[in-house]
Amino acid sequence: MARYTLAMRIRFLLCLASIAFLGCVAIPRGLPVDPNATPVLFENFSKAQEAPVSWMVLNGEVTLNVTNRNRFLSLPAEPLQPHGVMFGPAFRDGLRVAARFRAEKKGRQSPTFGLGLNGISGYRLRVNPAQKKLELLRNEVRVHAVDFEWNAEEWTYLMLQVRELPGLQWAVEGKAWPATQKVPETWTLKWKDAGAPLPGRASVWGTPYSGKPIAVDDVQVWRID
Repeated sequence: MARYTLAMRIRFLLCLASIAFLGCVAIPRGLPVDPNATPVLFENFSKAQEAPVSWMVLNGEVTLNVTNRNRFLSLPAEPLQPHGVMFGPAFRDGLRVAARFRAEKKGRQSPTFGLGLNGISGYRLRVNPAQKKLELLRNEVRVHAVDFEWNAEEWTYLMLQVRELPGLQWAVEGKAWPATQKVPETWTLKWKDAGAPLPGRASVWGTPYSGKPIAVDDVQVWRID
């Protein structure tokens, strides 16, 4: 096991040393290196003028904004409906996605936002500030939730992964944390699914209940062992 772990660490470091080789990508600051995860996509929009052409925009029109020298994707403030963008490879399992979000509230109205895997009808990890919950949805139906306190107008990281388990089961795991804090060591939301997920791409989502755009940055996808 020690040799296996060392080999994986060496492979990961070589990937970082040669970003262009074999599709390796950069690692956003604030996320720890995981030797069991191989990066396949990273986008921080630093050199982009619009959403990458391979990304699929769902509902509304996304734009790129710049604030304090930081360039980020902006999900629209209207119409009042879920706005999403799909990206990366399509897989059934063995994928992890992460991104950071920034949104505002207006009075008692707060947006919802989150990550997705397995396409439109797959899994979504969603922050629901009105209910103070971190929710897991499958095919837009909530299947699990845990308590989560959202800090308005601050960047919030989300991470979601789906992996196959023995016995035709799938583990769906997620976590959320303020960008000013360390990454939680354990998954704060865990759920097992006996129904096989369909292959699909990763995604980011937001619903602008507060009438404000939702910022998305440091989008990354990994293949996990």
